[in-house]
Amino acid sequence: MLKKICPVFIFSICYILTGNGQVVHKPDDLYKISHDSKLEYTVSKLNTPVPDNDYSNILNESGVYNEDSNGTTTLKKIHISGAAESEWGKGNSSFRNKEYKDARQHYKNVLDIQPDYYPASVQIAKSFEGEEDYDKAVTAYKQAISKNYIDYTSHWYLADAYFNDRKYDDAVNEITIASILNRNDTAILADMKKIYLEAHLKFDYWIFTPQCKVSKDPKSREVKVQTKNDWEGYAIVKAIWEFEPGYAESQGEKPGIPSLLEEKECLTNLIAGQDKHVDAVFEKPIAILKKAQEYKLIDGFAYYEELLPAHPSLAYQLPTNVIKTIKNYVVLGHGGEAPKKK
Repeated sequence: MLKKICPVFIFSICYILTGNGQVVHKPDDLYKISHDSKLEYTVSKLNTPVPDNDYSNILNESGVYNEDSNGTTTLKKIHISGAAESEWGKGNSSFRNKEYKDARQHYKNVLDIQPDYYPASVQIAKSFEGEEDYDKAVTAYKQAISKNYIDYTSHWYLADAYFNDRKYDDAVNEITIASILNRNDTAILADMKKIYLEAHLKFDYWIFTPQCKVSKDPKSREVKVQTKNDWEGYAIVKAIWEFEPGYAESQGEKPGIPSLLEEKECLTNLIAGQDKHVDAVFEKPIAILKKAQEYKLIDGFAYYEELLPAHPSLAYQLPTNVIKTIKNYVVLGHGGEAPKKK
């Protein structure tokens, strides 16, 4: 089956990260907005559960990097220069023949010519792995990551090196980051399961599928909200964000652009609606959502469970500190390990 490479340049980062002055509205505020609206919000029972989406064919592209210029970040494809290309080819030929020392020298020559060509650092690391010299492999992978943090393959290979060296906690960190940077890659998830279990973590993989449908007939003022009782707060928020005139703008966002604030508002109101009765079918993700809120990792939940599956290329635009926060959530939510106190 052909895989769909997720397009880039979809998001403006200032509309993803919540800014100063933005407020996550509570249920009473949102119901007042819907009741005072010129639109007519009608709520009815959702009779058929919303099925899980399959995002496994939406993958991020490798070999890309961020270039910053005049305050603007642009995602670009890495290219090797003509001067370095000959050495690159010689290195690959030696590598295929398992002549690792010779291959390394050619890759080092590539870096002498083109220092930013991080794939050469990756290949140097692989050559050390071929010789089972994991300490040197780890050092080389880290050099590749320092040149391009968003290269998910470098984190993936580094996790493998740590795993082979029985450094399972370090392997967990790196495979989790690889999963964030290419959210829907099933091969990464398979390695993630292997590494988590070896590190004595659980591996509970599940999909978060909100149980609501919102729609509006363009010829009328009616906004239809179909939902299960436990999800009504979530559904009303979704409807307001999608259809209420001026609401997204009032929150400092652009209509129609994926927003962390929108997802946090939805999730906060979902939790409020689950206080007295937990939706049994979705008990696990809701319990984990509450844990995420307890550990102040709800942003991580919103990114990993809601934004990244449909828009995996968003990960390429996130600051490293945000990626590390998401990582802490993933280890909590899918591995069952609470963040360690510093």
